[in-house]
Amino acid sequence: MNSIVRFLKNKNTVTVIGIILIVAILWLGYYYQLQKQVKPVSVPVAAVTIQPRTQITADMITYVDVPQAYISENAVTNEAQILSMYAQYNTVIPAGSMFYNEALTTEQAMPNYLLSLLKEGEIGVSYNMNNETRVGFNIMPGEKIDLYMKLQSEDGSVMFGKFLENVDVLAVLDSEGNSTYEVNDGSRTADYLIFGVQEDIFLLLSRAQYLDIEFVAVQHGAWVDDENAQITLTTQELVDYINAHSTKLSSDPATSTIQRVQ
Repeated sequence: MNSIVRFLKNKNTVTVIGIILIVAILWLGYYYQLQKQVKPVSVPVAAVTIQPRTQITADMITYVDVPQAYISENAVTNEAQILSMYAQYNTVIPAGSMFYNEALTTEQAMPNYLLSLLKEGEIGVSYNMNNETRVGFNIMPGEKIDLYMKLQSEDGSVMFGKFLENVDVLAVLDSEGNSTYEVNDGSRTADYLIFGVQEDIFLLLSRAQYLDIEFVAVQHGAWVDDENAQITLTTQELVDYINAHSTKLSSDPATSTIQRVQ
């Protein structure tokens, strides 16, 4: 017993035992990390080749086992985060490929998303709110607004009145084309309203821009039930002014599909 105690108290013995313990700990840590890296992990991959702009559904996803080390940080391994996403407009996802963040996008982020919101026969209009006297505050997508028209006639008098009512706002964008309300930190301003109108109204709005006519977007009050209200031309005198100061072409629509207030 004494010999064992003396052996353990020997400095050289303690040093050797310490070295052995350190080496053992390092080896065990290395072995653990190695096993962790080579241990197979089940990950979702494309079951078929997915073309650009394609919505990803469950039948397009299968699973394979790959070593953990093969999975990069930008790979999406949660199927719930893949379903209903779209392949980027410029990206093909080959069969057998893992899904990467750069290859996926939402429907709202697709370049042609806003066009899909237009009704039959409508043309998209980008309305610059920076060129107007702001009356509407915090206009949201899905709201209906009225467009008022302001101009100075040749005799110097001012004409101001409602031009369109019940305009359905499809999107609100900042100056770089980003959705204003995708973030809630106030970093994006409402610079453009996107809405759709029939061709005859589109022509009136476009020609009015060349006549230096100002439009003002006005929100409906909360007391107005406009959920099913249709877009309507209102003040005929304003329409007549635009027509009198521009040339109608043979390609203009022969009839209007827009309601007019009588």
